[in-house]
Amino acid sequence: MLKGKACMNCRRRKIKCDGDRPSCGQCARSNGAFEDCEYPGAGPTQTQILEERISHLRSRIRQLENTEDATDVALHHPYPGDSPPTFVCDATSAVPSGKNSPVSRPPSSSSSPSPVPKNGMGPAPVEEPPIDIMLGFVNVFYQYCARIGFFLNIERFHQSLILPLPIGHHARPTPSLLNAIYLWGSHLSPAPLDTFDEQGLLRNALHRLPKDLSSSHPQKIIHGIQAEILLSYYYLRHGKVLGGNYHANAAVSLSLSSGLHRILTLGDARTTSTPAGSPRPLTTPIDGTEQGERIDAFWAVLILNNYWIAIQESHCMFYDLQNMGIDTPWPMEGIEYELQLLPRVRSDTIKRFLESSTIDGFSVMALHAKSAVLLEQASVIRGSDPTEFDPTSNTEQPTHSDAFTRLDTLIEQFKSHLPLVDQMDVPQSATETLLVMKMMTHVATIRLHLPLSDKGNAQSRQKVLVAAQSIALLTHNMPPTSALRIDPIIGVLWTAACEVFVHELLKVDSVATGNNSQWSTLLHSILTQMNNFSAGNVLMKFLVNRVRKNHPSALTVW
Repeated sequence: MLKGKACMNCRRRKIKCDGDRPSCGQCARSNGAFEDCEYPGAGPTQTQILEERISHLRSRIRQLENTEDATDVALHHPYPGDSPPTFVCDATSAVPSGKNSPVSRPPSSSSSPSPVPKNGMGPAPVEEPPIDIMLGFVNVFYQYCARIGFFLNIERFHQSLILPLPIGHHARPTPSLLNAIYLWGSHLSPAPLDTFDEQGLLRNALHRLPKDLSSSHPQKIIHGIQAEILLSYYYLRHGKVLGGNYHANAAVSLSLSSGLHRILTLGDARTTSTPAGSPRPLTTPIDGTEQGERIDAFWAVLILNNYWIAIQESHCMFYDLQNMGIDTPWPMEGIEYELQLLPRVRSDTIKRFLESSTIDGFSVMALHAKSAVLLEQASVIRGSDPTEFDPTSNTEQPTHSDAFTRLDTLIEQFKSHLPLVDQMDVPQSATETLLVMKMMTHVATIRLHLPLSDKGNAQSRQKVLVAAQSIALLTHNMPPTSALRIDPIIGVLWTAACEVFVHELLKVDSVATGNNSQWSTLLHSILTQMNNFSAGNVLMKFLVNRVRKNHPSALTVW
């Protein structure tokens, strides 16, 4: 290797470096004993960038709290030429001050959820609800937890939760995680449980989270990641984009700094370092179930991260897939973890999937994660404008980049391999997850082909329309009581389909060919379901109103 090109770890230890990236052989074989593999002049590591982003978000949140009116947060709009280029979900007034408050009444800034309590603290009311209310919250939470990123083994978690020990005891879950679960339970509970102080539970969770992460609790990292995920989904459901982003980035940072993306590389040695050098130890898992929780934790974070990318069409450094060296295996079923059936050979899990060279990963969560990967990749490629049109061409066909073509093929292959919903002999929660997967892959097609469709490519337009119609068909018979009403991404997926139909309704050729009735019927069916699902869901209400407000002429056909 050329002189001066060794990584920083090999240089300090004066050992031979092979120069492999993202991690050289010496660092990869260190089993986590070395710090992140860095090369001179290579810039900050992924974890350093994430830590900086979190610090920036924290400062921004405090700035917003000290202003009279919070700044609105812009969400992406797929057809910038049809209507105003930005749509905003108010970062403060969109959130009701309590479950019994009318959504239309903007609360005061002191009553709306805040990602970080003022002055870093907040009134800490009752640390834990009475046992009967606590169990009520938990039972409600279990009904919907699959929709909001809960990855812990429920049986093992519940056993530790009900131990007759005070909150904060190391045999029980961390206080911040407990309060995050009680928060969701309170939010989703029917009367009379819904009269409990939801905002107090939120303040408790936010107040305890940094304390828990710096404590000696044996599960502080995994439980911290779980709490961050639940809080991010909570803020997203309430239309609080800034707070949700903050907790999503915190979950990503914890996941990377603790090495969850390299579980097979690190083996049983679970001590890595943050950029500042402070250790974030993960001890050797006690059994296959605990190892499975760590694997599922990584993929739950990835799914959350990709939801946010799909919502805002932004690019997160967490997702530099080709250079991350992710070798954590796809999620498996619980019994497979118990039997410790993990693969023995480490590999680039996501890279192999994107190259269509993977033959593993068929659990419900693995398919969900793959769907999230495809949606994220479509959003990124779409944002980079993967097509070029030759103005002199008579065929009006675009020149596709290799990445575009590969991804398009992979999406279609993945769709064809997803099982039919009515043929799955699985729990209801798994069936609902499959519905979300199917809609995510259809939206991936929409995101990927919209730039071509807008430029007149007939094949891409047909793909976009078929994908939107498929979403409407999946939506048609969905009961309003479905747990899917809790899934934050579903409103975004429905909105993508609605925008396609609205776009067609505004086209002259749709009127000429008599397709208006078809598009308006499909649009109406999705908007009706969005209305059914919007109770207590500020984000869903916002998305419904966005479609109606910005496309009134397309909706006059009702």
